[in-house]
Amino acid sequence: FEKFSKLIQQAIDDFRAQRISDLDYLNKVTEIKDAVVNRRVDDAPAQLVGNENAAALYGVLKPYVAAHVAEVEKASNIAADSAIDIWSIIQRNRKVGFSDDVDAQRRTMNEIDDYLYDEAKDKKGVALTTDEMDEIIERSMQLARYRMGS
Repeated sequence: FEKFSKLIQQAIDDFRAQRISDLDYLNKVTEIKDAVVNRRVDDAPAQLVGNENAAALYGVLKPYVAAHVAEVEKASNIAADSAIDIWSIIQRNRKVGFSDDVDAQRRTMNEIDDYLYDEAKDKKGVALTTDEMDEIIERSMQLARYRMGS
């Protein structure tokens, strides 16, 4: 949503500075609203098409990966593959009452932590800090609880 808030702010600034007309302003804001409502992710790699949950995780992961991987396309692909893998970890641990089951949540968090160390850091070469990994885990769990409706 950070991307969308920046786009909205830019449209407001352009309108206030009279760089765009009323109609252009309305069209831009409507287009942004539609993108948010339809959860369109323009910059998401092809492997995320049809997987809204992984696409949402991609939005969480991409800034962290991009901070450590200079090549944009490589960073996007690593973030997308990692989002798919982390969502599968979440799905594997999913159960009725997940948000109330501390053990299931801890198991999920531990598996994501292992994944970030073993795959992202060691195999894919993304030099995430411990704090960054903790943030990724926390944000992934928040997303999982929200997306699972629990």
